[in-house]
Amino acid sequence: MSTIEHIKQIIEFLNKNADYAVLRNFEGLPEKNKSRDIDIIITRNSYKKIKRSLVELIDRSGWKIITYLNSDRLISYVCATTTEEKTEIVQWDFFFDTSVWGVQLMSAEEFLEHKQFNGFLYYVGVECQFLDKILYNSAVGSKYPEKYKATREAAENSEIVTDKINNVFGCSNVEECEKKRGKKLFLKALLSNFKHRPLGLICGVIHFLYTFIGNYLMSRTGFSIGFTGPDGSGKTTIIDTILERIAPVFRTAHKYYHFRPALFGNLGEVAHSAGIKKEVDRNYSDPHRGKKTGKISSFLRLCYYSIDYIIGYFVKVKSVTRITRLVIFDRYYTDIICDSRRSRIYLSPKFLYWWGKFFIPTLDYNILLTADCETILARKRELDEDGIRTINAKIDYLTSKKGYTKVLNESAPQVAVQEILNYIFSEQHKKNLKRL
Repeated sequence: MSTIEHIKQIIEFLNKNADYAVLRNFEGLPEKNKSRDIDIIITRNSYKKIKRSLVELIDRSGWKIITYLNSDRLISYVCATTTEEKTEIVQWDFFFDTSVWGVQLMSAEEFLEHKQFNGFLYYVGVECQFLDKILYNSAVGSKYPEKYKATREAAENSEIVTDKINNVFGCSNVEECEKKRGKKLFLKALLSNFKHRPLGLICGVIHFLYTFIGNYLMSRTGFSIGFTGPDGSGKTTIIDTILERIAPVFRTAHKYYHFRPALFGNLGEVAHSAGIKKEVDRNYSDPHRGKKTGKISSFLRLCYYSIDYIIGYFVKVKSVTRITRLVIFDRYYTDIICDSRRSRIYLSPKFLYWWGKFFIPTLDYNILLTADCETILARKRELDEDGIRTINAKIDYLTSKKGYTKVLNESAPQVAVQEILNYIFSEQHKKNLKRL
């Protein structure tokens, strides 16, 4: 099912079963989706009634729910399907109101009082489109987006807008509102909530704290992928192709790292700065240039990098995957197990595996990308035949372990890309169906 058919199916379902309206960027749908997502305002009760049927509809269509976010003010589904030729992605954001930290600025019911129908979908008028942005941005102290300038010009002096601005922030018009600091406006909105809906305010703040803490500490609504394999296995090409495929949603919603989070510098550079080492070999074009190290030196290196993996995971990985975003590693801790010459950690693969299992935070997906020795040598000659066979033997060892997936990249990269994306999308879909 194509993106056009997918959008048609969901909108037709909503038309029949939900009290909703599209918030913005609906012109051109379903043929053209101008935005990375489709923002829908819907009452909470209406969403609860359709949730199960909506999920079943997506599941039956063959599309996969690859990320699912449940926050206090919105539910987000990122849905995808992939073939060897292309990957199609649509993000559906279901908003229950416009609010900041549990403090309501405008309810779904208020938006839906002004909904209209264009023959294909319900949408809110230009005044409500403007209010959604100006209320939120004012309360958090941000400027109104310049890309919505036309919407502003059409709506900012309307009676609906000025009345709402006055009720929430106590300002007579938009211009007066924008002259005030965000903190002051937020306090005005808080006092307005306390006066007119005290119970709703208390419930809203509690719900915000509950979902925020839950998403940050326990949930992974995004996901992380690590790629490991010998030089010449095609990692860079595969990663670039995957990023190109998922760009409609994840273009600005992903982080890319090489080998480790790199909270701390290269071990040689750190030793040099501390005066322990006089010279540093900076010939980074040859990653296998280092001499073999002993057990003690290898273990000290392992400890140093492990600290970076552990702390860096919570600083650079978890902080991203707690919401609907993606982290990709070109090599991760797995590379220490598979390619000891690169990391200069010459310890038993079994010991390194169990060390990682006990101490190193795991990524959601660990892709072991490789090919036959002859194929790799034809692509790149950074390793000799024995080096490639040694890495492939360690890859085979990890393949038998839970959480690792081996992918052979022997032909066109699109074949491996499809296999990887099909695997990740299917696994994400299973996880999200359980959560839903």
